[in-house]
Amino acid sequence: ERLGLVVNRRESHYLIPTDPDVTGLRGVEAPPGFLFVRADEVEEARLRVLDDALRQDVPGTEGWNWDEAGFREEFEAHSFDPATYLVAVDEATGDYAGIARVWQNPVLPRLGLVAVLPRHRRRGLAKALLAPVFAVLHERGQAEVSTEVDDTNVASRSLVLGLGARRAGGSVELVRRNPASPDDGKA
Repeated sequence: ERLGLVVNRRESHYLIPTDPDVTGLRGVEAPPGFLFVRADEVEEARLRVLDDALRQDVPGTEGWNWDEAGFREEFEAHSFDPATYLVAVDEATGDYAGIARVWQNPVLPRLGLVAVLPRHRRRGLAKALLAPVFAVLHERGQAEVSTEVDDTNVASRSLVLGLGARRAGGSVELVRRNPASPDDGKA
């Protein structure tokens, strides 16, 4: 604080079990009117737009917008696994409603995002998206998946804790306020 630094964000790191008997995800299916499609089977441009829209509600990624090339690189990366990257599709409209994606990292799989557009929330869609993704991981012998959650994100914290997650650490993002720039306050 004496150096002009202030806490901008706090994030907790969690380990979530993949066993459906532990998470309570055994038998959880897509809510009526939705189907889940692998990311390599949907229209990439529409998925990019959905990803951008979902990130607007994720603390620390507000204002994020993918460019075409950057988004394409995500699918070409070694960590991309179509079996662990699902898109929820509204059967009536064909609209994309949500995403669950786990990246296959060398040490431990990482839940990079589980999110649902506001108009489709409160139906159990996020939890249902995780059920088949975690089932794949569990069948492969991957007992846990890591993730990070902003400490102010009550819904996401509740979701992962409800799945039996345990906190494994955290991080604090500090920023130095720029006294010459009172508008946004960040240096």
